[in-house]
Amino acid sequence: MSNSRKSILVADDDAGARLVMQAALRKAGYEVRLATGGREALLLFGTSPCDMVMLDVDMPDLDGYAVCAELRARAGELLPIVMVTGMDDVASVEAAYECGATDFIVKPVNWALIGHRVRYLFRSHQAMLDVHAAQARHAALLNAIPDLLFELDLDGRYLDYRVPRPELLTQPAETLLGRTVSEVLPPAAATACMAALHTAHEKDASSGTQFELELPVGNTWFELSVARKTVPAGERPRFIVLSRDITERKVAESRIARLAYFDVLTGLPNRSSFLECLEHAVRRARAHGRQLAVLFMDLDGFKNINDTLGHDVGDQVLVATAQRLRDSVRARDLVSRLQPAKTEPMPDITLARLGGDEFTAVACDISHAQEAIAIAQRIVHSLRAPLVLDGRELNLTTSIGIACYPSDGHDAATLLKHADTAMYQAKRAGRNGVSVYSAGLTDQLLRHMELEVSLRAALPRQEFHLVYQPQVEAATGRICSVEALLRWHHPTRGLVPPTEFIPLAEESDLIDHIGQWVLRTACVQAAIWSRDGRPVRVTVNLSPRQFRQPGLARMILAVLDQTGLAPQLLEVEITEGAVMESTEAARQTLQELQQHGVGIALDDFGTGYSSLAYLTRMPIHNLKIDRCFVNGLMDGGENEAIVRAVLAMAHSLGLRVTAEGVETLDQARTLAALACDLLQGYYFSRPVAAAHVPSLLDRHWALDG
Repeated sequence: MSNSRKSILVADDDAGARLVMQAALRKAGYEVRLATGGREALLLFGTSPCDMVMLDVDMPDLDGYAVCAELRARAGELLPIVMVTGMDDVASVEAAYECGATDFIVKPVNWALIGHRVRYLFRSHQAMLDVHAAQARHAALLNAIPDLLFELDLDGRYLDYRVPRPELLTQPAETLLGRTVSEVLPPAAATACMAALHTAHEKDASSGTQFELELPVGNTWFELSVARKTVPAGERPRFIVLSRDITERKVAESRIARLAYFDVLTGLPNRSSFLECLEHAVRRARAHGRQLAVLFMDLDGFKNINDTLGHDVGDQVLVATAQRLRDSVRARDLVSRLQPAKTEPMPDITLARLGGDEFTAVACDISHAQEAIAIAQRIVHSLRAPLVLDGRELNLTTSIGIACYPSDGHDAATLLKHADTAMYQAKRAGRNGVSVYSAGLTDQLLRHMELEVSLRAALPRQEFHLVYQPQVEAATGRICSVEALLRWHHPTRGLVPPTEFIPLAEESDLIDHIGQWVLRTACVQAAIWSRDGRPVRVTVNLSPRQFRQPGLARMILAVLDQTGLAPQLLEVEITEGAVMESTEAARQTLQELQQHGVGIALDDFGTGYSSLAYLTRMPIHNLKIDRCFVNGLMDGGENEAIVRAVLAMAHSLGLRVTAEGVETLDQARTLAALACDLLQGYYFSRPVAAAHVPSLLDRHWALDG
C-alpha cells in the first residue's frame, strides 16, 4: 500500500509533541498537517479533508472527545480517527470509542513504531472499505432481485427474511420470525416447501418446487430455489430459500398449452387433445370392462355458407355451433333425455373440434349404443333450430356418425375412422341424421373411394355422354324443348346411376369441370339441330356449386358464342336450395343471362322453402313441379291442391310451369286441363340419344281428350 497519497491531520496543543509526531509520520511517508487545538482541527478538516485524524485528548479550547464526535458526524463511520492520550485507564478508552474513535495510542509514544502503527491502521481501514464495497455490491444485487428471500432451519422455522414485495406474503413479514412454514403456509404449500428443504439438506441444493397460494392480489404461483448455508461445526443446518413469483410464466404456459390443445375459435379441445382424451378413455374402458361411443359430426352445407356469406359469417356459425353442442351435452340435461338406470353411471361427454366444420364427441361409460344415438339425436335437434346472425336467419343441419368401443374398434384411430365412415353414410342417406357404424359401411366407403377415383378419370377418358328427354307443350302436344341429362358408362360397371355419381361429383371439385363439359356438349348439339332446321331449346342443369362460381354468366355466354347457339335456345336449370343460398352476385348473374335471352328454370319447386320472396327477386321464367306431387296427382287431396296452387301462383307471376314425372295419359290430360304449360316424363319419352331427337320432334300428342 503506497503512503505518498495519504494525508494525516494531527491536532495537539503541545508544540513539541506536534513537531515530533510530524517528523515521525513524514519519515514514514505520509503528508502531515498540524492543528494547535480542537477548533483549528475542525476548521482545517472542513477546508481540506484528510485520510486520517490524530487527536490529543487534552486540549484547552475543545478536547479530543468533542472533536472526534464532530468529525464522526461530518465524515461518517469510515474515517480513521486515532485518540492520542496519556491515560490508559479503561474509562478513558471506553470514552474514546463511544465518541467514535477508531483506535487510540497511549503516551509516551514509541516514535520508532508510530509509522508501522499508522500503516496497519490504514490497512485495517482499507479492509473496512473493501467490506463496505462488497456489502454495497451485495445490496445492489439483492435490490435487483424481486424475489422473496428467507433463511430457514431444517424444521422450516423462519430465521431471517428479505421481502421486497410484501403483497406476496400470506401475513406481515414481522410475524414470520420464530414460526415454521407449517404455521404460516397452507398445508399443500408447506409440504412442498419442507420437501425442498429436505432435498437441499441431502444434496446441498434444490430447485423447481412449485406451489400456488391464494393471496389478496389473486392466486399466485411460486417456485423455490433452496441452498444449504455453510455454518460452524456443531450448529443446526440452515438454508437460504429464494421464492420467485412465476405467475406470469404459468399464465403463459397455460396460454401455450391452450393454443396447443384447444381450438382458438371455439374454445373446444382440438384434434391432438381429443385423440389423447380418446386414447385415455379407451384404456379406462378396457380396464373396467365398459363401453364408449365416438360421435363424428359434420355440418351440412357449411361450405356454401363460407362461399356465399364469407368466412367471417362462417366463423360465427362455428362458434354458435360449439355453444349449441355444449348445451346439448350438459350433464343436467342428460338425466331427462337419456333416463339411465339409477345404478348406471352417467355418460361423461367430451367435445372437440377437429377442424373446418367437423366436430367430435366421446361418450364414456355407456351401457349400449342406444344411449349414444339418443345423444346424437339431441344434437341433431339442437342444431336444426334456425340460427340468427347479424339479422340473417340461417338453417343448419348436421350429419352424425357413431362408432362404439369395443364392437367397432379397439383404439382411438380406428374408432374415429369408423365414426367418420358412419357420418358419410348419414350424409348419403339424406343428411340431417344419425348413422351407426357397421362393418358393411367400410366396404361401402371403399367402393365410394374407388368410384371417386374412376370418376376423376371419366372425363379425360370420354366415358360421359348426354341423353335428352323431351318436354311437351301441353297446349299443342308437341316437343318444344329437351332436358340434357348426364350418363356415365363405367368401363367395368357399365351404366352408373346419376343418383350415385352426381352427389360424389358435388362433394369434390369435379362438378365444375363436368358441368362445363355438359354445357358445351349440349350447346354444340343444339346448334347442330338448329342448323339442320330443327331448332329446339335445350335445358342444362347447373349444380349449386356452379351457381356460386364467380364469372358464371361470362362462361355461359362464351360457350354460346363459341358454339354458335342462339341464347334463346338455352335454358339453365337451378335448384330451389341453390337459390335460397344465393347472394346478390348470383342474382346479378341470372339477370345478365336473362338480358342476353337465356331462360332460367327453377327445379324441385315445392320440396324446399317455396318462398314467394325469391320468385319475385330472381329473374326466373319456368317453375318445375317435382315428380312426387305428380305421382299422387290422380289420388286428389293434398297433391292436387299443391299442384293447383303452384300453377295459380306461377301464372299470376307470369311464369311457365313444367311438370316432371308424367307417366300416364291421365296425368298428362289432368295437368293439361289445369293449364300446366310443359309436361315431361316417361309417358312421352324416356331420355334418348341425340340422334333420336329429330324424329321425336315430328310427333304430336293429343291431350284434349
